[in-house]
Amino acid sequence: MEDDQGGLLFTHLSDASHRAPGGGLTLTSGGSTGNCKHITHSWAFNESIVPLGARVFAATDDLPRVVINCLTPGEMQGAFQYAAAIVQHISARLLPAGALMGMQRIAGLIHSQAADALICTPSFAEALFNHADVDGVQLRSLRWLYYIGEPCRQPLREQLARDWPALNIRSLGYSSTETGPIGFQCAHLEHGFYHLHADAMLLEVVDPLSLQAVVDGEPGEFLLTPLLPDQVPLLRYRIGDRGRVLPRQSGCACGSALPILELQGRIETSIKLGGAIITQRQVLSVLAEALPELHASDVQVQIDRQADGAQLRLLIAEDRLPAAAERVIEQALHNEAQASALLRLPGVLGMQVQRLPRGDFATTLAGKTPFFVER
Repeated sequence: MEDDQGGLLFTHLSDASHRAPGGGLTLTSGGSTGNCKHITHSWAFNESIVPLGARVFAATDDLPRVVINCLTPGEMQGAFQYAAAIVQHISARLLPAGALMGMQRIAGLIHSQAADALICTPSFAEALFNHADVDGVQLRSLRWLYYIGEPCRQPLREQLARDWPALNIRSLGYSSTETGPIGFQCAHLEHGFYHLHADAMLLEVVDPLSLQAVVDGEPGEFLLTPLLPDQVPLLRYRIGDRGRVLPRQSGCACGSALPILELQGRIETSIKLGGAIITQRQVLSVLAEALPELHASDVQVQIDRQADGAQLRLLIAEDRLPAAAERVIEQALHNEAQASALLRLPGVLGMQVQRLPRGDFATTLAGKTPFFVER
């Protein structure tokens, strides 16, 4: 809805949501894309989404008892208090630690309070479980890791499964600031799969160019229409995600008859540089010849804007790039046609390849790790 008019329609809806009677909760979204948007959800809407979020704990008597919430509090983000409300809904004890206490203090709190569940972004979890100054003994009480805000990539899941076999890793839910909860992941679904909150959300799967419906079961772009009453209606909202709805099958082992969707990723991430649009897919395609196993989560492109142009820093996770291989990759990119053309764009000053731990990648205020970062 917003793409066709440069965000103008969403701006009008946003302004209307702020002026609606009865007040509400104003939040900011879009920090990982650089396209920040504000929207106000009514207090009634905020109450109604909590039972939807708590569906992740349905069909089980084995619930967390002490939950440490390490999402970002404040900063116009809603995830922290949303997670806190879910913890209250299941009658567990909450440790509102946030994301800024420091890993050693948080590990000490987990140990002293015998926390058995951690809610955080995957980026935060990776930093905590791999922190050089955190004693693994301090984290042994944890039985559950509930992530939200970004996908939990397979290498991290495999590492945690190997090093922490007693830790159950699940998504706290598929949701967005603009729409509220979209789906939940029961204990019988694999990563990337969710039960759609079909009683609270209308989801259409369409071709991203024509916006026409795709054949049932085929992948496409998600359009979302929340069905919960709110300050303003959000119709066929382009959240920027792609995936598919699985064909109707017999009921899930969890007992839910709600349809199952597969979240396959973002439509595309891009940035404007030297008058050209550079996409995430182009960057990974260029790198594929030298590093064929590279995933989007292994890379971050930082653009340092200066008065005379832009300096690029290509960060590659250290477990994906051999030591001292940075100059080899730089030379290979200078010799590759697409990369060479990029470096010759007006206003592009140069590029440096750096090998870094993933925990040193830049993150947003919400704790997400974006692919493109402008400084």
